[in-house]
Amino acid sequence: MLPSLTAALWPASAYRRDQLPERVLQFGSGMLLRALCAAAVDAANRAGARAGRIVVVQSTAEGAARARTLNAQDGLFTLVERGLSGGAPLERVGLIGAISRALAADSQWNAVRDVAAQPEIQVIVSNVSEAGFRIDAPFPGRLTDALHARFTRAPAAPPVFVIPTELVPDNGPRLAAMIHEVARKYDNSFRAWLEARVRFCSSLVDRIVTAPPPDQHAALEATLGYRDALLTVTEPYALWAIEVDPAELRTVFPIDSANVVFAPDIAFYRERKLRLLNAVHTATAPLAALAGVRTVRDATLHPLLGGFQKRLLFDEIIPATDIPADDARAFAHQVLERFANPWLEHEYRVIATNQEEKFRIRVVPLIVRRPAPGLSLAAAAHLTFTRAPLDALGEAARISEFAAATTRWMAVLARDGVEAALAALTESARCT
Repeated sequence: MLPSLTAALWPASAYRRDQLPERVLQFGSGMLLRALCAAAVDAANRAGARAGRIVVVQSTAEGAARARTLNAQDGLFTLVERGLSGGAPLERVGLIGAISRALAADSQWNAVRDVAAQPEIQVIVSNVSEAGFRIDAPFPGRLTDALHARFTRAPAAPPVFVIPTELVPDNGPRLAAMIHEVARKYDNSFRAWLEARVRFCSSLVDRIVTAPPPDQHAALEATLGYRDALLTVTEPYALWAIEVDPAELRTVFPIDSANVVFAPDIAFYRERKLRLLNAVHTATAPLAALAGVRTVRDATLHPLLGGFQKRLLFDEIIPATDIPADDARAFAHQVLERFANPWLEHEYRVIATNQEEKFRIRVVPLIVRRPAPGLSLAAAAHLTFTRAPLDALGEAARISEFAAATTRWMAVLARDGVEAALAALTESARCT
């Protein structure tokens, strides 16, 4: 039987984990934060930047189980990066040692308060899902309470940077608004301290991470020579863009690199990902579901969906944005290579979660700005998939060209199915 992953397997030549202070309080430790935040801190530590270690807080029952696993593995997990680079396979495997310990919010909240009050803690990161990123969810109240503990016990401690990574537009100001609303139950001195000592920074994360199937997990463990219950498989591409004064954050959180960008304005990165990656996912998901195509990789190989995605991306979405053409096309080619990754099981049933909201945010603005046949077909499939009335699209439905095209493709879908509609679209594109 293979041994379990513990600190005994940590290579001393990497860096001395026990000599680094705990600098980051992190709400959540799902696959994305492991593959992005923890990986970025680990890389900085290996480069000698002394970015510190992360204390993880888990709030859900699933998270509490993950906290126990993290602690049993001494905060360690294996990161496997697999994908294509210039069409050639690329694989990197490494141990990530940036996490020091994990705490369960329900049973160890006083310990969380203790961590938040440590002056060395100068960064708080969150990924509690879009559902947890609401004023009526537990997270805003808990974060406010943790900040209040810092105010009470260490009011002169250095400023703390709060960096949400939830996939919500303007997540920094939105979280700030929620915290200040919750803080109304405290006195004015605490609210003044929040204004002076807490910086809320919007951020954008871009990395596809999927749980490896059991057979792939077992094969990887056999290669590694140990068991890792938190083995994390991701793509080589990674981007974490944080909206902040770069010099100010770099002094306390020196993780900026090729994959981590500190910038005063991250609108460019946000728009590029939202339109050239997220919008393609959301526009294609209903078509793929109706055609019985399971994964993003399968769609790239599909005789109709593969070509449809390319035309959608290059001929319709890019012209509907203000992203510089050369940069947009370079990023789009990279996106298609990421979609074709043979090692990631990125399922459309997962992508289609909250499809209604995603379509409204990601795709409708493109249709409003530049109605086009592929986007119209995507809208028709979306309406069929969600059984939504046409007026659910709001402004877009009032554009006559879009409405007419949607009606036409809806009729094709209803009469002949999605493959016939895609074939008809292919033919019409060939004739124009």
